[in-house]
Amino acid sequence: MLVHALVSRDPIQVLDRISAATASEEPWAVLDVAWPTAQLDAARAQLDQAVATGHLRRGDLVTFTSGSTAKPRGVVRTVASWDASVGPLTAITGLTADDKVWLPGALSSSLFLYGAWHARAVGASVAPVGTDPREATVVHCVPAQLGRILDDVRAGRAARLRLAVVAGDRLPVGARAAAAQGGVRLVEYYGAAELSFVAYRDQDGPLRAFPGVEIDLRDGRLWARSEYLARGYLAGDGPMRRDDDGWASVGDLAEPVADGWEVLGRGDTAVTTGGHTVVVEEVEQVLRSLPGVVDAGVVGLADPRLGQVLVAIVVLAEPRDDAWLRGAVRDLPVPARPVRWLRVDALPRTAGGKLRRPELAVLATRLAGR
Repeated sequence: MLVHALVSRDPIQVLDRISAATASEEPWAVLDVAWPTAQLDAARAQLDQAVATGHLRRGDLVTFTSGSTAKPRGVVRTVASWDASVGPLTAITGLTADDKVWLPGALSSSLFLYGAWHARAVGASVAPVGTDPREATVVHCVPAQLGRILDDVRAGRAARLRLAVVAGDRLPVGARAAAAQGGVRLVEYYGAAELSFVAYRDQDGPLRAFPGVEIDLRDGRLWARSEYLARGYLAGDGPMRRDDDGWASVGDLAEPVADGWEVLGRGDTAVTTGGHTVVVEEVEQVLRSLPGVVDAGVVGLADPRLGQVLVAIVVLAEPRDDAWLRGAVRDLPVPARPVRWLRVDALPRTAGGKLRRPELAVLATRLAGR
């Protein structure tokens, strides 16, 4: 049995090869063409070893995720697990064969790859990264891309866009209203490469369980059970934990609210400052909602008095001094207010749009002169 390791700069070629591999029922994987040769060779060796040991089977697919804190890791799932979610997502989004789906990111990211998968499943056409989006009616994107996409809508560069399917991070405050002003419906979902779809919302209010998903909260961490879950990892370990009853978790913090859930972020991004625990994703969401802030990341740096202090690294569309930034976050609890503001042209992000937090911490340390 062969494993099809798909790596190409041409997204359409990747899609065509996926179709061929899926039809053959042999396992396949999508690798990132931007990886160094040694990393690509190592991934291929892992795939071959997994086939040889029986860890990869017919009908399996492997996507690689670098997440926010780790090196690329192969996630193993079945083709059937993705096929099972096509119908529910189609019902939520209203996607049809008449749509053209814009994918402004590499197909090595499972978020964009699934967007292509879903489009092909319903017969819609695809506008991959690097192509003209003027005829696109639907886009799959991460929150960091949404602002620029809405700018394209307002400028007439994506005038036909009617729907944005967004995942991968918390939406900035006001994003839904901004999309509505441009005539774009916003569907947000929470999930992970390991869990696939878990919860979604298409209006203001809490996240609701995605059709076919059961949700449980254990010690503040979200667990899910569905037919969409991945089987595990290609090699080694990762954040996903499973129990004997079919539940799985990647360790994300959440809380129940009326009629749904709110996901607070990954537990390993919590910063303890002066005895208070702050989830940095919540602070980043506020910062990205500020006028003139294009992007923002928050890290905790060591402090002899408080243990850690929050440092914000921001990408600004227009000059803002520290006094303005401090004033803009005055409604945050005192422990959640950054004590240092650093400015950069771009933040380190993965192909899937997630912040590369180890690199962010190194960047903050260097810029802060620590």
